Amino acid sequence: MPQRVNILKSWKAFVLVIAGLPLAAYGIVRFAENRYAGLPYFAPNNERVSDAEDAPALGDFTFTDKEGKPAASGTWKGRAAVVHFFFTSCPTFCPMMMSQVRAIQESGADVSLVSITVDPAHDTPANLQAYIQRTGFGQDNWQLLTGDKRELYRFARKGLYVTATEGDGGPEDFIHSDRLVLLDKNQRIRGYYSGISEKEVRLLLDDLKKLAHER
Repeated sequence: MPQRVNILKSWKAFVLVIAGLPLAAYGIVRFAENRYAGLPYFAPNNERVSDAEDAPALGDFTFTDKEGKPAASGTWKGRAAVVHFFFTSCPTFCPMMMSQVRAIQESGADVSLVSITVDPAHDTPANLQAYIQRTGFGQDNWQLLTGDKRELYRFARKGLYVTATEGDGGPEDFIHSDRLVLLDKNQRIRGYYSGISEKEVRLLLDDLKKLAHER
């Protein structure tokens, strides 16, 4: 009788192992896909494409940094960048976004961080300087930029596609988005993430590692 019980136990264990192999294999494949699969490219209006040739790079632009000096898009080339929009007087999710961007900075990832104001009338270079001193945001590899409102809004809508709303950047026009945009070293869009979600920012950090291994 004990021998029969042992045989039954062994048989059940064998069946469980056989049944579990496909699940284990599926889990391994999914893990490898999530960890090592290449990132998509994004074409205008957030359309995903698989070929880099179908994803346009950012056009040239020049905004203004905290010191009142020109800050051109060319300074980001050759390095991944995370770009988003904010304004210094924002009382709601902008502070949360800025804290998440600081978490990206503190991760040690090799990335340029760029925060662009949507309220340039208030966020002058001098006010950006005061904001940096007050909050600690915008230091080292992290730029805070301002500029002409129409150009800033055109870039938000037609460069990074962070909003589907129409507008001309006039006095009544306003953009408020929580999206972080990931650019590769060739300035192509590779991902969008909620800047108020710790989970999505962790995904962004994982995607930065993937970009670091791209040729």
